[in-house]
Amino acid sequence: MREEEKLDSFGYEEMMDIAKRATDVVRDAASRCRNCNFCFSICPLFHSTRGFHSQTPSGLLQAVHYAIKWNLMEGREKSQLSDLLYLCTTCKGCVLRCASKATGLPVLQAIEAGRRILLDRMIGPLPAQRKALKDLNLYGNPYGERPEKRLDWLRGLAAKRLPKEKTPVLFYVGCTVAFDPALHRLGRTFATLLNRLDVDFGVLENEVCCGDPALRMGDEALFKELMNQNRNRFREAGVKTIVTFSPHCFNTFVTEYPSLREEVEVLHYTEFFPRLLKENRKVSAKRLPYRVTYHDPCYLGKHNQIYDPPRQLLKMVPGIELVEMRMNKEEALCCGGGGGRMYAEVEEETKLSHIRLRQALEAGSDVVATACPWCFTMLQNAVNDLQCTDKIKVKDIAEILKESTDP
Repeated sequence: MREEEKLDSFGYEEMMDIAKRATDVVRDAASRCRNCNFCFSICPLFHSTRGFHSQTPSGLLQAVHYAIKWNLMEGREKSQLSDLLYLCTTCKGCVLRCASKATGLPVLQAIEAGRRILLDRMIGPLPAQRKALKDLNLYGNPYGERPEKRLDWLRGLAAKRLPKEKTPVLFYVGCTVAFDPALHRLGRTFATLLNRLDVDFGVLENEVCCGDPALRMGDEALFKELMNQNRNRFREAGVKTIVTFSPHCFNTFVTEYPSLREEVEVLHYTEFFPRLLKENRKVSAKRLPYRVTYHDPCYLGKHNQIYDPPRQLLKMVPGIELVEMRMNKEEALCCGGGGGRMYAEVEEETKLSHIRLRQALEAGSDVVATACPWCFTMLQNAVNDLQCTDKIKVKDIAEILKESTDP
């Protein structure tokens, strides 16, 4: 029996058991939390909210724990609890800090378990996020766009269409690049680079969401449905390597899809390109006079410890001076778009993206580079909000590589 069939065979039973398992996760983590507060200063909420204890990792954990213990899921407090739990960007900073300074609790796992409990009781997610889940159910993407529009970004560019055509490399585009017109150029940039480097690649004609938004917002059942659809599509396409543009897609495939890496190689593009550039001697790079600071996407860095490959790519471009922000790598500040926050406005005293952009300016950079479409969007919005277009530009690493290798 294939793996997805096994999942389907006990899907109903597992759906009924989701809330119980989630409750056990919360209780276990809360019982072992020392309230040492080491997680406070690394948490993005510490920087962007008013600093109440309930707006910190251990505070969120204790809030959902006592809501369960004191049966506060039915009272007026339920909406407050939902507002608190969906503040979290799921950056994983608290988990890394707890592992290095305290008891090594799965704090993020417990917070996400709390979200599954809220969804089970029809309290969560936030009202604006419910539309994204509905759209995932209806259209296979969280933006409510028709599936037949998914490849509009590719118009005029060469790429095989899977599964009709065959190729060893799948470029898994992801929903944001595919459906946000402002980000179509990122997908086109990436496809142009692949063609320039003579990569035999293709895209799925029937691509659906990786499932990250559903999982982060608490809908485990919907996530598993999307996962099974994707696994069937990957097998039908017969690819050997999946290259993702989004760190969220990458993280979902390597950490949430059981044994997928035993079937295919899964890479984020910042891992894929260094290999290509070293092997492909015919591509020459011109100098770019940029002073660049790199913003670590949480789901590439903190979640998967991919810190060096993006920086190595930037260093391969002649003329670039790479400078670091004071919060970088494991301590990099989140852009504010993770954990379902791309689909809803949350309470903040200062937007995380504004804080992060100011850190980039403090580093003396004229370009802030990233490797995530959500980070790109959040930082670009910050540049516009703070009226800094004359001081700093936001570029994806793929854009910098293309610019350097343009004829």
